[in-house]
Amino acid sequence: MLQSYPLFRSRNIDEVKAHFLVRGQDSRMELAGRRRRGEFVANVARAPDASLLYTRYDNPITMGFDASCHIHIGYQVYEVSQVVLEGKAIENGIHQSGCLVPDQLPWSVQNPKGFQVLLLRLGTDALRRKLAALLGAERRALDLRQPAMADPGGAARLRASVFDFAQELDVADRRFLPQLIATATEEICLRVLTELSEHVADAERAPAAPSALQLGHVEQYIVANFAEPLTVETLAEISGVSGRSVFSHFLSRYGCTPHAYLERIRLDMAHFSLPGCADQNAVALIALRCGFPSLAHFERAYRDRFGELPTLPPAARYRAGR
Repeated sequence: MLQSYPLFRSRNIDEVKAHFLVRGQDSRMELAGRRRRGEFVANVARAPDASLLYTRYDNPITMGFDASCHIHIGYQVYEVSQVVLEGKAIENGIHQSGCLVPDQLPWSVQNPKGFQVLLLRLGTDALRRKLAALLGAERRALDLRQPAMADPGGAARLRASVFDFAQELDVADRRFLPQLIATATEEICLRVLTELSEHVADAERAPAAPSALQLGHVEQYIVANFAEPLTVETLAEISGVSGRSVFSHFLSRYGCTPHAYLERIRLDMAHFSLPGCADQNAVALIALRCGFPSLAHFERAYRDRFGELPTLPPAARYRAGR
């Protein structure tokens, strides 16, 4: 997993410790017994607001970490681990919804049979900005609950989004990376807030409706900037109301979220652009110019919308092949 983003491999635990220390993570690692030491593997894909770290070690090991300014959600993909937070052990198994480590808390993890884990790291400043935009009010504390305490369906969708992001990063065309990272980061952050935030859970279920003028500004912005990433902060800034109000309106009026509405616009623009192209790489270029996070995502969405894969018309294919 994340094989396109290797960080290091080593059988020397002292070397592993030193590597984490250099990166500002005070790791305390303890090996059980005198068994032959296995290889410690770490791959990492970094982005400004969301990073993914895949680590693997096949022997028993305990690891401790100091507090940081990020939240972490760990998903086991092999065996079972125990995450210790404030003296309380939380079991994290391969079929469970993950374990959340809040910011500003030291933590440790015990792996009696080794581990393979996909660790999501989110910046708390970015989450606070999105929470304020979503609810229309400043929030000092994130107050995130454990995924196991959330709606099972929502926690499962969050887990799927994280793993899909990791898989897409492995095979992504580098030209699509900025859009892929922006799109996936926004989706994951919103899922974390809507599924795990106590503030969102306690907020009123029917936010006040924005005016027609405010909504018109949002729709005009989406159409005019269809190739750009869309964030909840932008929705709140353009409309002048909370992100939840905008989401509620789009669901009632269009039967979809603003992001799904944006994808409809992108598909229409791509559908309009295809007949005028004569380049063999036109399909990928159109997907890129229309703001899709990957060619595969564009092809799936196009087929679902128009019943066929995006291809050049026969005349254009003939011109491109000459």
